[in-house]
Amino acid sequence: MLDKDLAEIYGYEVKNLNRQVKNNIERFPSDFMFQITQEEADYLRCNFCTANLNPMSRTLPYVFTEQGVYMLATVLKGDIAVNQSIGIIRAFREMRHLILQNQQFVSREELIMITDSIETKTREIALRQDETDKQIKNIQGSIDSINESFMNDNDYRNYIIFKGQKFEADKAHIDIYKKAQKSIFIIDNYVNTKTLHLSSHKNPGVLVILFTENGFGRRGFLSPSEIEDFRDEYPPFQIKPNPYCHNRFIVLDYNTKNEKVYHCGSSSKDAGNKVCAINCIENTQLIHPVIDGLLSNTD
Repeated sequence: MLDKDLAEIYGYEVKNLNRQVKNNIERFPSDFMFQITQEEADYLRCNFCTANLNPMSRTLPYVFTEQGVYMLATVLKGDIAVNQSIGIIRAFREMRHLILQNQQFVSREELIMITDSIETKTREIALRQDETDKQIKNIQGSIDSINESFMNDNDYRNYIIFKGQKFEADKAHIDIYKKAQKSIFIIDNYVNTKTLHLSSHKNPGVLVILFTENGFGRRGFLSPSEIEDFRDEYPPFQIKPNPYCHNRFIVLDYNTKNEKVYHCGSSSKDAGNKVCAINCIENTQLIHPVIDGLLSNTD
């Protein structure tokens, strides 16, 4: 949400809202709040006529993520700000639960419609001033309680991806790769540069080992230069042969307490073309003999 939108909701002037943020800047890391670029501001003006941007402003607006909106509730003062915070948080919670409950069936277009509906409801809730003194005094406790009840991204275990949902398929793979803390093993015989691109969203320093029989230089597959470029830009990275597996797996943090194994219905490069599923395997020990064999293979 733009700072100007939030200032109007909370009953603040934009400069005063941003001053409060700057006075508590340690509470607003880059994933809570950031300043958009001139190019991004121009894009909003050209493509979204309802974007709340002041063309006369000499400073670029700040944007707050969902977590940043929550944090604003802890630094802004006044009954209006507190009541608006409660309304916004409730609306976000309703939207989150609705999307999580229907995530396998909801397209991007439908998400936009849902978001617009929730935004309308947010304004309606925000106008109500019938909150009790107890709710106002316990706003921080309400925020903490609500945050604890949200489903964390790490709770996702299974994904259903439908035909034509390439964006959703890419996001599913990226969500999985971001969970790894030590290593990512990708077992897939049908990879290309898209496979590398998706795995580049890993956390820094996480080892990626790609087990594949594509080989080098084959038409449509990875070339030696593509492998080297990726290795240089996103280390550490290894590529090893896969003489055993037809099925596709993603193994995170192998042989650690955080180990997770996903069985993929299609290659990441093709995911979203047809219906496929990505399922988390409960008993990760089942895959250990396969991984040990692949790691020890010297062919």
